Amino acid sequence: MVDLDLEKFFDRINHDILMARVARRVKDPQVLKLIRRYLQAGMMLHGVSTPRTLGAAQGGPLSPLLANILLDDFDKELARRGLAFVRYADDVRILVHSRRAGERVLTSVTRFLDRVLHLPVNQPKSAVDRITRRPFLGFKFLKSHRQYRIGLAPESLRRVRRRLRVLTDRHAPGSLSERIQQVNRFLAGWVG
Repeated sequence: MVDLDLEKFFDRINHDILMARVARRVKDPQVLKLIRRYLQAGMMLHGVSTPRTLGAAQGGPLSPLLANILLDDFDKELARRGLAFVRYADDVRILVHSRRAGERVLTSVTRFLDRVLHLPVNQPKSAVDRITRRPFLGFKFLKSHRQYRIGLAPESLRRVRRRLRVLTDRHAPGSLSERIQQVNRFLAGWVG
């Protein structure tokens, strides 16, 4: 599998390339203008508003949709090449038959992303590896007796345990019922 990491994806989205792709689907000039203003909205940095010329607000409600619109051409390119892949926002896994094929795909896909979408690939974090060795969105493929199943990645479990320790600390302020509500809310969100 090719594990592809786009370097600082949400910080490096080119507004002009993105708006050209949005304009393919959205014909209303007022909506296009609103999206452009959303992209260019300033960031508060040390109490000073600075204009944004690249990137989109990560965690904003519109950012995942814009990421999917921008990377739609990438999805079509992978499909045109006959590659099996899965992508969630900027996390990409491409399934290949061999390490050599993976190296070729990684090189050609990196070139496509750089030339067409102006999105650099983070080379140290990207790799060709077995699907069981690299987590994806907090999950990991596990292999036992020639069968694969999905489990939680160890780092995901460590993060949950750390957060639960903080929420259940006996010295934390608040009543026991408030802490129980916080734990229930956290677990419901995490499981969801």
